[in-house]
Amino acid sequence: METTLYKIKEDLAALGAQIAQDANWIAQKAGDPKVKMDEIQEKKAHRDELQARFDMLKEQHDAMEQEAKKSLEQKVRTEKSPEARMVEKKGDFYYAAITGRDLKKAYEGLGAIPAGDPDLGNGDALLPKNLATELLTEPFETNSLRQVEPVSNITGLEEPKLDFVIEDADLADVTDKETAKEIEVSGDTIAYGRYKTKVSVTIKDTVLHGTRTNLVSTVENGLRSALAIKEKMRAFDQSPDDEHAHMSFYSSKNAIKTVKGATMLEAIINAYGDLADFYAQNAVCVMRRSDYTAMIASLVNGSESLFGRKPEEVIGVPVVFNDRAVIPIVGDFRYAKQNYDIGTIYETDKDGKKGEYYFIVTAWGDHRIRLKSAFRLAVIGSVPTLESVTISGTAKVGQPLSVTATYSSGNPTPNLAYQWKRADTSGGSYTDIDGAVYGTYTPVAEDQGKFLKVNVTATGSATGTKLSTATAAVAAAE
Repeated sequence: METTLYKIKEDLAALGAQIAQDANWIAQKAGDPKVKMDEIQEKKAHRDELQARFDMLKEQHDAMEQEAKKSLEQKVRTEKSPEARMVEKKGDFYYAAITGRDLKKAYEGLGAIPAGDPDLGNGDALLPKNLATELLTEPFETNSLRQVEPVSNITGLEEPKLDFVIEDADLADVTDKETAKEIEVSGDTIAYGRYKTKVSVTIKDTVLHGTRTNLVSTVENGLRSALAIKEKMRAFDQSPDDEHAHMSFYSSKNAIKTVKGATMLEAIINAYGDLADFYAQNAVCVMRRSDYTAMIASLVNGSESLFGRKPEEVIGVPVVFNDRAVIPIVGDFRYAKQNYDIGTIYETDKDGKKGEYYFIVTAWGDHRIRLKSAFRLAVIGSVPTLESVTISGTAKVGQPLSVTATYSSGNPTPNLAYQWKRADTSGGSYTDIDGAVYGTYTPVAEDQGKFLKVNVTATGSATGTKLSTATAAVAAAE
């Protein structure tokens, strides 16, 4: 009959009970003078024999139990999900990279291609290419900008500024004239540069020698968090140096259009309204949570609270919170992008006295605002008002007339709505001219002998409505 681990456990239990019984008898009888010493010695010898048998069985039991444990672990390892097995393999790799042990074997376990020297003799580019890409481009929970901005990992990236092509068209056909002007001045493609970012994560002895799951989590979350902070610092830097100025939404180098409002809510609404339609369709507002809650608190009316409502229900556009967005930015963030170069370097170091290991990443990347016309900065301040409207040109059939608007301050570029009107006399009753809703108007035969005015309404970066003075009577065509 085959000896099983279960049978050995039963025998151990029985032997243990008998040994305990003998030991108890000896303890009771040893002090009794009526009991002969020979009996006690016989019982003691019997107890010692049982103990020897118990020790032999215990040794056999421990060996069999260890073997069973290994077999179970192997089975569990085999039955783990692909994700769990990958975490385990990644943990083995990070451990080997930090300690310098079996690095080539760790590569083989991952089935990965080394990012640098295949002999791994220079300590350069330790991480396999697949893991490097994953670390750099996976979404960061700590950088909310990644919720709305694309991220890539391409060396020497160049791409078009507009993500669509108009067949048989040119810039004159682009509805948003600000976009057309920007592309005409700066070109229709953008090239991503190579700017260094260096971050590190500290690994304690307890983490290094703990579970592989905890090691992977510590390394990857630490590096991603550090990179996320760097990304936010550059994207929202209010005083960037010359080298990194192009990365910031707030830099004078990008000169993103500012739209004002008497309150933050009004500024955001005005900024959203100032966007061209194809940007507004996918627009979001990136702002600080503290600014939003303060804005909501000021809007509470009596017992009604707005805190439970979605931001887009309150301000009309989805909101993404970012603690570094000191000035709310409204726009289509598909027209900004973070790109990392493939040539990333991973290094390791250690401090034996402190029991600390360091995993260091040197990455090269670039953050580009591909189209500045896709964004607006929402600023609290006095909004310029439309002060006057004048008509330029000769009032004659077939001769175009144009409109010039002046404002109370600055040089805003608001959205302007036009409506041309005609009347029989200069001081008479003016009626709208059907379809005459643009900044220019060419009088037709019907206008001959009539007087013209134009009504202009400004929204966005300026506000107000003004009616021009009348033209002279429209003369006949020559």
